[in-house]
Amino acid sequence: MLLLKIFLIINTSLKLISTNSENIINELTLKLNIKTHIYYGFSKETFEELNLKTNQPKLLIFNNISEEFKTEHDDPVLVIMNLEADLDFNLVPIEVLKSYFTDRQYNDILLMDTDKNEEKSYMEISKVYWDAGFSYVLIYASQEEQLWSLRPYPYLEIKQSNLEEYIKSRNNRNLRGYPLRVLVTNDPPHCFVDEEEPPESKDRYKGSIIEIFKLFAEQLNATFQAVPFPGLRRYSTYECLNLVQDNETDACGSIFIRTYKYPTSHPVRLNRVAIMAPFGNPIDKFYYFFRPFDFYVWIAIGLMVVYMCLMGSLLHRWLYGSWDVGQYLLLAVQTLLTRELSLPQCSGGSKLMLLLLLFAIGFVLSNLYVALLSMMLTTKLYQRPIDNLADLKAANVNILLQQHNIRPNSIYGSSEELRERFLLVEEELHMQLRDVLDPNYAYVDSEDRMDFYLYQQKFLRRRRMKKLANPVGYTWAVQVIRQNWVLERLYNDHIQQLFESGLQDKLVEDVHELAVKAGFLHFFPTQSQTIEPLRLEDIVMAAMVLGGGHALAGICFLGELTYSFQSQSLLLESREWQ
Repeated sequence: MLLLKIFLIINTSLKLISTNSENIINELTLKLNIKTHIYYGFSKETFEELNLKTNQPKLLIFNNISEEFKTEHDDPVLVIMNLEADLDFNLVPIEVLKSYFTDRQYNDILLMDTDKNEEKSYMEISKVYWDAGFSYVLIYASQEEQLWSLRPYPYLEIKQSNLEEYIKSRNNRNLRGYPLRVLVTNDPPHCFVDEEEPPESKDRYKGSIIEIFKLFAEQLNATFQAVPFPGLRRYSTYECLNLVQDNETDACGSIFIRTYKYPTSHPVRLNRVAIMAPFGNPIDKFYYFFRPFDFYVWIAIGLMVVYMCLMGSLLHRWLYGSWDVGQYLLLAVQTLLTRELSLPQCSGGSKLMLLLLLFAIGFVLSNLYVALLSMMLTTKLYQRPIDNLADLKAANVNILLQQHNIRPNSIYGSSEELRERFLLVEEELHMQLRDVLDPNYAYVDSEDRMDFYLYQQKFLRRRRMKKLANPVGYTWAVQVIRQNWVLERLYNDHIQQLFESGLQDKLVEDVHELAVKAGFLHFFPTQSQTIEPLRLEDIVMAAMVLGGGHALAGICFLGELTYSFQSQSLLLESREWQ
């Protein structure tokens, strides 16, 4: 229920001596569901002439409580004031009312004209109230016993009326072509311009928020009037507020964060902040050599090589009295490559135990490695998919951030773990990488914007990017509107109905196809299964294995040669001493 409690404010400086005026107040109290009468006076004596014998609760105020009223009062109000002979004097109270009432589209103004001789411009007075945000104005000429009401649609005019027509017109949903000005630019998916459509076409401006405003204008028989932003670039909140405050537009066709610093629409939809992360990039083939086993298996294999080398060297030292580490290191590596192991003469039991251990571990591991490696050489190998922030950090993937995203992400839900992955870039570079879903980076923005760009990979066999399941923040999605916009209440009702019916989510989904038709989204081509010629990266792995083997042999050779030279020098020194 929109009007939970309505107050009636009566300026007691006017003399309510007319029976008709009292009837008007009584009928307005009944029709508008007035709950309380508030009487203003300069002293207690001013209330003596008033008829206070009514059933409504009354509040008598005879001192200045403007600050308390301004800060604590937030209910719709009916204001009754007396019209003076001087036009300028009639305009003074408007500034006072503007300082008291923030949401003026809920308030009614009743002006009482008790002057017999002076002719007043009702139209001029009503227009001033309209420009100040008071859209419901009723004038009662007591001498003629006639009511005049402000008819704003399709243009402002003053017409004779009665209470029944006035109350009916308050709920009028036919705006008769009244212009609905909306700021538009290229900011998909909320708003974008289809350049292929002619300028006068209603389909030239599209987007999830623009479609909401179009439906609103269609339901109220209003005219959707687009106000293009200079350059059609993405505007900031500050730029939007300047245009709204300068009365160049009524609303901005994009999504903003709800705050009490500027007027916004009623929040009905929770905007989740999501991360778009790589789905799992293909691994370069020269890394395949390390991929058949994980890190712990490689540690076990290394320990086995050390064990084989150590046991062989100990046996050689036991039988021949000298160490031969290099030879047995090469023998251990050869064993892993399915080559036999030549051991020195030793007892049969020791040799059998060593061979059984090597056969049970080395032979199985080496064959498993060869099988997995040969399988991977015929298919593509991908990195592990990123499912959360921990995976994002482990993969060392940065999150690209634009300048206008810094403040929202620093306030709404950004953790230290998330902020340390941020990488600030220029807006053009960010747009270039995000539009093609570059999998070398991650991106953070509103969930509907992430879904918009992920729609491009609809026909891919393997996706490039994915949206992480857990959002990193929550905000209310609202639109910036003009302060005291006369259509604010109707627009809030409109988006509430869209949300309750589920049509709002449908508009968010339909905008994907609209963007494809307008050229703002391009489907990535499906990867075809074709035979490709060998490239340099296909033989890099084999070259690394061969080079690593020769490097290991060279290191062992140099180590053995150095050990041999040292042994010979020690032998010569011992002979000289003898």
